[in-house]
Amino acid sequence: MLIRIESPDNNRVRLVRKLGSRKGRTAERKFVIEGLNLVREAAADSLDIDFIMIPDDYDSSEGRDISGLIAFTRECIESPDLTVCMVPAKIFAGITDAGNGIGILAVLKMPENDISDINSLPHDSNILILDRIQDPGNIGTMIRTAAAAGYGMIIAVKGTADIYSAKVLRATAGMIFDMPFVYVSDAAELADTVRKTGRRIVVTDPAGGRPYYEEDLREGIALVIGNEGNGISSEIMALADVRVTLPMKGSTESLNAAAAAAILMYEAVRQ
Repeated sequence: MLIRIESPDNNRVRLVRKLGSRKGRTAERKFVIEGLNLVREAAADSLDIDFIMIPDDYDSSEGRDISGLIAFTRECIESPDLTVCMVPAKIFAGITDAGNGIGILAVLKMPENDISDINSLPHDSNILILDRIQDPGNIGTMIRTAAAAGYGMIIAVKGTADIYSAKVLRATAGMIFDMPFVYVSDAAELADTVRKTGRRIVVTDPAGGRPYYEEDLREGIALVIGNEGNGISSEIMALADVRVTLPMKGSTESLNAAAAAAILMYEAVRQ
């Protein structure tokens, strides 16, 4: 179904603007995804799409191959289950994070994941814990890697950047739709939940850890990746069951958080 919108004060346009902030997303329990790949993935996965929005010049080439965008948009317009809002190109450009040329966005309702969902995972599945990670690119890369390495869930400790920001969502390349993701308020809540499932909490400890390839990381672990500047909090470090280190040569002191996470997550696959 197609709806034409002309006013910048339309409720749906105002909603997209509101969802540009974490506060707005939290209040509405909705978020925005942008670009053909993400919107098409959401539709294919039958996610709870509130509405899709396109500019009135979405079918203008501008030197790009937009045949896929045109075909998908027409499918959405013809679908009785989807609402497509067409707005003037100037309005659309003003409410997208990436600016002109993105062509399509969608508003989705947030999944109602809960920390108790960990109990429905296979007992031997690994999970990833983000301890106050701030960089959207790092978060997106870690989500993609966790999905590829077969991890069952991602838990973020309070202070971690918003998973539903446009930059994080783009960096996940759609993998966010395949990975349960929840926030916890503090280390105590995290430890209580993880320990009850029998999983071991694994942390990186440059000073006192064993080389990661000497530890059993195959299954049943909760791997913690710490803040880019300050590392893992002292509260979580104190709860660790296993401490590992990534041996460094030369003057290198540490790896990028996403790179370290990828090495450790894929060590489980290797083992």
